[in-house]
Amino acid sequence: MQKEGVSPLDRLKGIPVLPILNGIGPCDPLRIAEALMEGGLGALEITLREEEAHNALCAIRKEFPGLLLGAGSLFETEQVEWAADQGLDFGVSPGWQPELWEKAQENDFIYFPGVLTPTELSGVLGSGCRTVKIFPIEPVGGLAYFRSLTAPFQKFPVHYLPTGGVGEAQVSSYLAEKGVISVGGSWITPKDVIFNEDYPAMKRLAQRAMKLLHHDL
Repeated sequence: MQKEGVSPLDRLKGIPVLPILNGIGPCDPLRIAEALMEGGLGALEITLREEEAHNALCAIRKEFPGLLLGAGSLFETEQVEWAADQGLDFGVSPGWQPELWEKAQENDFIYFPGVLTPTELSGVLGSGCRTVKIFPIEPVGGLAYFRSLTAPFQKFPVHYLPTGGVGEAQVSSYLAEKGVISVGGSWITPKDVIFNEDYPAMKRLAQRAMKLLHHDL
């Protein structure tokens, strides 16, 4: 939900690590959102890998309208439309499906498709999309691969979201790269913390993440 005068992309620039929640488990999603916000990290992506994710997103959107909230693992145009209708701020996919980008445009909805190769990135940028998730970045070479992949596309004003295996120690290096708007990270919402409903630990992780913010696009 866009704050007056501030676009979701501008807000994302102030988020060094975008927390990614891949499963709700026994946790109360409202407590998760609250813990992140108390830690100063006002953003969250919940992947639509389970049915409970839809209810969690709706509940968080209603209770915390100021939270930068997005849906991940989008594979169908109906999911993009649903996310836009719920007032979510952005959507993310692991791959590139042109029809999802077209649906996002129809709904004036910020969308990050996933790419991993120059061919995929060229196709995305050729469509007019300028928000891109690079996934999974660490298993294929990390920062060195990111630099090699993006170097030929320097003329495009792209907002990159490197995601996939990026730990706390790598975040600052990615944020220093041109075009990186934020870094996706599930280490802020690890499975053991979720399973144990350890909200104070989640708050501390959010606080640690915010200390990594020192990049300039």
